[in-house]
Amino acid sequence: MEELKLVRPSVEHKRQYEEMMEEWEGFGGRLNPGALRRYSHKQQRNATYEEWLQWIEDDRQAGQDLYFFMKGSAILGAISIRLRCAEVDGHSGYGIRPSQRRKGYAAMMLSMALPVMKERRIDPVIITCAKDNIGSAKTILRNGGVYIKDAADGEGETVEIYHIHMENSVSDRGDGIGRGDG
Repeated sequence: MEELKLVRPSVEHKRQYEEMMEEWEGFGGRLNPGALRRYSHKQQRNATYEEWLQWIEDDRQAGQDLYFFMKGSAILGAISIRLRCAEVDGHSGYGIRPSQRRKGYAAMMLSMALPVMKERRIDPVIITCAKDNIGSAKTILRNGGVYIKDAADGEGETVEIYHIHMENSVSDRGDGIGRGDG
């Protein structure tokens, strides 16, 4: 069985990223995490992969890190980790590409990211999901999340706010993080 891992985006992932984005954009709906978006409002076009990588690097320098969730050479989804956050945004945003949903991958990906957040002394981890996103709520609960309250996000949509306290998380299985080399 191929290993599941979290890997920082790099030039080697260009083809896989573009395939994933074509699938996601064709499917429609909300794209999470937001850092995956490649459309530049400033330039009124999709950014090149190289431009997008620079955005990701700039975000990393500002305290937000993005990881691809990979199985072999395939990108199954992505997760972002934010050192600082507004409560309605949370410390992490994540998503699984449409063809790979309902296979338990989101819960595995979040479980693999929690040790990184623990290492960065994020406790509790604040995670939010759209009120109607039952799958994401289940993912958070499976990883030790505790429902806190509902709130309105920046777009006026209702989100559920959860906390994951590190002593309650299910993620003490090693960090699973690739260092961007594959």
